[in-house]
Amino acid sequence: MADPRSRVLLDQAALAEGLDALAGRLWGRLDGKEVTAVPVLGGGMFFAADLVRRLPAGLVMDFIRIRTYGDATSPQKAPKADWLPHPENIESRTVLLLDDILDTGRTLQEARRIMIEEMGAAEVLCVVLVDKPIRRAVPIEADDRVLTLEEDLFLVGCGLDFAGRFRNLPDLRALEPDEA
Repeated sequence: MADPRSRVLLDQAALAEGLDALAGRLWGRLDGKEVTAVPVLGGGMFFAADLVRRLPAGLVMDFIRIRTYGDATSPQKAPKADWLPHPENIESRTVLLLDDILDTGRTLQEARRIMIEEMGAAEVLCVVLVDKPIRRAVPIEADDRVLTLEEDLFLVGCGLDFAGRFRNLPDLRALEPDEA
C-alpha cells in the first residue's frame, strides 16, 4: 500500500530526540517506585515500545484497550474498555499510562479512572506522544508529552492510524485534507 499524501511533522531523528528528552524527564519521577507501564492498545504500543526502552529497567508492562473510533476520523462512541491489565500489576503501583495521542481526552480519562477507581493504582501519570489540546472535550491533561500540537491536523504514523492503516510509518505525519 502506498504512503498517504501527507507532510512530515517529526522525522525519525526528531522523534528519537523527543523520546530521549521525555525519558530523561520521567527518570526522576519514576526512580524508586514500583512502576507499571500500560500502553493503550493499539496505537499506544508503538510509542510505548520506543519509550520504555529508554526508562529504568525492571518496570512491568501490561495493557489496556479502549474502543472509541472504529474506522472514522473522530470518536464514534463512548469509550469502553474491553481488555484490562492484571489487577496485581496496577494495585498500589505507579502507572505510566501511555498513548499515542491525547485529543478529546475521553479515552485517557476512562483509562485513568479505571486504573485509580477500579484497580487501585497509587498514582497514574498520563504520558503521550502528541498532546492536541485544541480537541479537548473533557478535563484531563497530559503529565508529559513529546509534542504539543496546536493545529487540528489528522495524524498518522508512530502508532496513529487512519482506519487501521499507516500506524507503522516511522515518522509522524499530518494527512493532507483530501486524504483524511
